[in-house]
Amino acid sequence: MTLYLDDIYNIFINSAGISIDSRSTKNGQIFLAIKGENSDGNAYVEDAFNNGASYCITSRTDLLDDSRCIIVEDTYQTLVDLAKIHREHFSIPVLAITGSNGKTTSKELIAKVLSTHYNVLYTEGNLNNELGLPLTILKLNKTHKIAVVEMGAAKLGDIKFLCDIAKPTHGLITNIGRAHIGRFGNFENIIKTKTELFYFLKKHNGLAFINEDDPILKPFAHSLNTIFYGRNNPNTQVSNVSAQPFLSFEWNYNDKNYRIETHLFGDYNLVHTLAAISIGLYFNISPENIVKAITEYIPTNSRSQIIYNDKNIIIMDAYNANPTSMEAALINFFSIPLDFFDNKNTKIKPKKRATILGEMMELGEYAHDEHKNILNLVKSYNPDIAIFVGEFFYQFKDNFPQFQFLPNTKELINFILNNPLNEYLVLVKGSRANALEKILPLL
Repeated sequence: MTLYLDDIYNIFINSAGISIDSRSTKNGQIFLAIKGENSDGNAYVEDAFNNGASYCITSRTDLLDDSRCIIVEDTYQTLVDLAKIHREHFSIPVLAITGSNGKTTSKELIAKVLSTHYNVLYTEGNLNNELGLPLTILKLNKTHKIAVVEMGAAKLGDIKFLCDIAKPTHGLITNIGRAHIGRFGNFENIIKTKTELFYFLKKHNGLAFINEDDPILKPFAHSLNTIFYGRNNPNTQVSNVSAQPFLSFEWNYNDKNYRIETHLFGDYNLVHTLAAISIGLYFNISPENIVKAITEYIPTNSRSQIIYNDKNIIIMDAYNANPTSMEAALINFFSIPLDFFDNKNTKIKPKKRATILGEMMELGEYAHDEHKNILNLVKSYNPDIAIFVGEFFYQFKDNFPQFQFLPNTKELINFILNNPLNEYLVLVKGSRANALEKILPLL
């Protein structure tokens, strides 16, 4: 059958929600058939019904006579339009987060802080793209008091497009670095894309949270309603910062000191923690609850994790990588003295260091130089073992004979099987495409 958009929305609000995966569709949900690069959801309409779907939104005209099937010309556009209509029914604060590094960590920290007082809807995992964001918006219900949505981008206009769906009232740009520079073409285009969030907030009288220590972002504050945060800001003033290996610091607020011990690897996570503090204060979260939330947050999905076993101590930060985050992770890794673990309750005391680094993706014409820069940085630290995975690193194997180069993760697995690591402090870092989590059982 064919319906007007308003009629489709009425069916949606009386359903159990939207699913775009027939395998996980639940009773009472609407299966929305999305055509992607590798598969076409329209081929799985029958499977969705078998799993309990109440309706299917599809572009298959052969199902026109099935009263359970809503036939539309463009299923993705229908998803976007439904999300836009749904967003209009809520007047709650919507905080959008974008940036080159730390989007997901910031989102998780902020949601953890705000959840001490509010029912918060926030992006699951890193579902921050043109599919994930409208699906997140469609999960809004009357019990939610705040929404925290993550926004990713791969080209100019992406953030504007997502803002037009989510209509954020508040915004945070974590930082602007060289991630995905191959897609954007140059650094200036990355700045233009990320700051599309600021331009949306300016146009709609929203509020931006800006790190006053960031020379790229701070100048945008003159045209925005802004709340500043930073290491020396009166609301987020910190001292005694340490990352050996977990980030810890003293936070001074209203002449009172709070000690914050996090489960986050690396002092580069300090800025994300300060953003969570600033946003928590703005939304009237008590300092005590802010400290408790940040202290209790434990990262997952290979993001800034420290894993202890009976062979090695592993710093697992392999969900994503770009030149900025790779450099920061290496600097922090080599700043940790091995004897730090001597007095810790760990099964082993590492005696050596090993780095296992996967190639960085989507750097385009900059890939050669950026990978060479990382190799030279590692060379300057002279680790006991340095392993580099992927073709972008592999091209340099003759230039750095002291390092081990492997073309792919399969070869890496074979190498570790034949050359097991024991009593090492290991940094594992690389782009998601490397799937470096596969080596964890071997370490």
